[in-house]
Amino acid sequence: MSSLEYFDKYWRTVSSRQKTVYEELKGGETIGGQHPMIQNNHLENLKQLCDNAGIDDWVTEIDHRATYHSNKQKILDRYGGQGFETDQEAVAARGEAEQKKREEQAPDNAPASLEEQMRQQAGGNNRTPDNVEVESIGGNPNTSSNQKGSTANNSNNSRGGQQSQGSNSTSSLSLSQVRSRCLEAIEEAYEETEPILIDALPGTGKSYAAVEAASTTEAPITIATSRGRKGRYSEIESWCQKHGLSNKVLPSADDSCPTFKGKHGTKLEQKFKRYRRLGVTASDLHEHWNPPCQEDGVCPYQSNWDFQPEDYDVLIGHYLHLHVEKIIENRVVVIDESPSDDFLTEFKDPQETIANFLKQTSNIPFNNHYNLVTNSDPDKEEQALDWFENKGIDLADSKQILNQSTEDYHIWAPLLVLGTLVSRDLNNDWGTAALGGGQVFAHDRNRNEMHVLTPPNLTGATNIVALDGTPTIRLYDLIFGLNFQHKQLLSDSEREEYILDTQDLRIIQTEFRSIHPYSSGTYVNLDRDEALLREVIEVEGGEPAVITSSDALGKLKARNVPMSPNSSHYGNLRGSNELANENVGVILGSPHYGDKFIERWAALFGLEASGSGSGTAKSYGPFGDEILQQMRDNSVLQAILRFARNGTGATVYVNTAAVPPWIPREIALGVSRTRPATERKIIDALSDLGTASGPDIAKKVGGKKNTVRSNLRKLQAEGIVRKTGNNRGTKWHDNGLSNANRYGLVDLSSITNKTYKIPIREIGDKTRLKEEMDKQLEQYNIDQAERSRLINDKWMTDRRS
Repeated sequence: MSSLEYFDKYWRTVSSRQKTVYEELKGGETIGGQHPMIQNNHLENLKQLCDNAGIDDWVTEIDHRATYHSNKQKILDRYGGQGFETDQEAVAARGEAEQKKREEQAPDNAPASLEEQMRQQAGGNNRTPDNVEVESIGGNPNTSSNQKGSTANNSNNSRGGQQSQGSNSTSSLSLSQVRSRCLEAIEEAYEETEPILIDALPGTGKSYAAVEAASTTEAPITIATSRGRKGRYSEIESWCQKHGLSNKVLPSADDSCPTFKGKHGTKLEQKFKRYRRLGVTASDLHEHWNPPCQEDGVCPYQSNWDFQPEDYDVLIGHYLHLHVEKIIENRVVVIDESPSDDFLTEFKDPQETIANFLKQTSNIPFNNHYNLVTNSDPDKEEQALDWFENKGIDLADSKQILNQSTEDYHIWAPLLVLGTLVSRDLNNDWGTAALGGGQVFAHDRNRNEMHVLTPPNLTGATNIVALDGTPTIRLYDLIFGLNFQHKQLLSDSEREEYILDTQDLRIIQTEFRSIHPYSSGTYVNLDRDEALLREVIEVEGGEPAVITSSDALGKLKARNVPMSPNSSHYGNLRGSNELANENVGVILGSPHYGDKFIERWAALFGLEASGSGSGTAKSYGPFGDEILQQMRDNSVLQAILRFARNGTGATVYVNTAAVPPWIPREIALGVSRTRPATERKIIDALSDLGTASGPDIAKKVGGKKNTVRSNLRKLQAEGIVRKTGNNRGTKWHDNGLSNANRYGLVDLSSITNKTYKIPIREIGDKTRLKEEMDKQLEQYNIDQAERSRLINDKWMTDRRS
């Protein structure tokens, strides 16, 4: 369909009104002469949303210059999310009722605050300090823990109340019960005709159940996943064999084409891969150049595509295979976890690509990228848009590149020009535009980078079923251009029970002040991490499995820090079962891919996201924070639930504040400080000597007397060094150095019992926590020495100086 036909159809859909109004809309007067950005298949959704909100003139309410998602959010923000209630008194009353219900549902012995938990464990009085602010315990088990403020709640309501959860069972949940429920949910989804997103925590067996459901329902399915032949593919094949299902792994040029595998020379291999990066398909490359892999007939890669999908119960492939129409038709498409960036094409330096397209194209009055992005002449813009309307917007053609033999052109180059012409400014140096056909354009003007999102066309599928343990629903809607019905497998109370009892996970958070963003490697603190890991080894009696960033993991291994060989990084977790049998885990830091990652996804939604604040207070606005939670907090949750996936139990230490608030966990103070090299040498020296003077120790470690004396006093304050005598008669004695952590002062003992739903990030830092308890004990006439003993010995244990 040409661009003109596309827009014409759009206006006809919008203006089911009087002809004069239709002509006005068609002429573009109501939107300032600009083209509409809303795709046709989303107009009915917006109309339904307006109907729910009681908006009569829905055509006028919609901003036709903005994207579907930004219009949707504007309506939700303006008219509210709880059934579009505008009566704020009703909203407040409902909030009070929900709070009362949460209090009634809390256990009888549940403390009302974190301080009360600490006080009960320390044996303190019941009086609560006036200046301590923490969130109340409890929560409505029928409230989705996936909700992230009002925007997430609004998103669910915009689906007409379609979100559902599992039943609130009061009995203990066995793993077999959870997995049976998961199978039933997937079986039901296969029989539906509307896209469904099943929200099931890791370990609930959703991937296996997807295969089993194909057997019980006899529905042909296509499973798309991120993990390749050596990972998830072979696992799915074994499940198919168990259930007697015929299956086929969809071909990959890298696995089956001799040319792509380098068997006909590195030069030809690199040439083929280079052109594939320009958007040319492997099939077009074979057809155009007739490479050596076809000399004896058909290339194995090409021949592997010569099959009839109906001959197989299960087709297994990567997300990008979903662009192939024949594997979609008349099948249920199963999306195993979110594809994230797989349908995104990024242009870090688009000048040359755009310039080459403009040189090859007549009637577009721009010579280069600079002329295009700085244009202010409406006549030139109109002339360029006329060219696109005449040619149509479906301009992606491999032959344009292959025939010109150019490596500075991409099949999406025309869309970069079109997107630049029609994009809308988001006031944060980003521009956005809907390009039709589901494609979306975003332009990072500050970095001069462009992005094109190209969802697969899944209209031929009998249904689409997405499976995710930590989903962001609106991301699924954008990535696939669909409106998913969200179904949460377990209620909120059941999710807690599943973690604590069913999987028998003990989660201990050792950091609640710092996020520790480790992705870039810039903020990795190897000394603190090693101190923590050494303490975990001492306490647990074995080497833990570590999950952290790839950069941090490499640096720890280079230091020869002991850890399980199954240790992994954040980018290798989704769908992985490698840590299922590890019973001790340590999570170091959290992933953060930078502000650009969040700004880009918001721009693709047609929304602005700008970061403000830092650390735990960092915010990107309502929608940006949803992306932040998906990127960071939910990745930490994925890491936690990689352990004990079969109910065998595990202890997981989490050294970051980026933990979803609903997760039930204990708190420990973690690393109070690390030990400098001189202090470690003193520990070693005095352990050997047993007793020595300060000068003798300084001589042995090669340090200055004052520096050594200062470090000895720190060790004395910890109680692991004892001092006798005075002045020149002073002696220092080993008083338990063999039990000391040479790398730092670390406390892994739990300050609290299970924390219910208290968001740890709001508690404050460790120093403030200690000061508050000190003030509280002082009120009961407990002297300083006893207060210090209670705080440092009773439940902080490490006698910090």
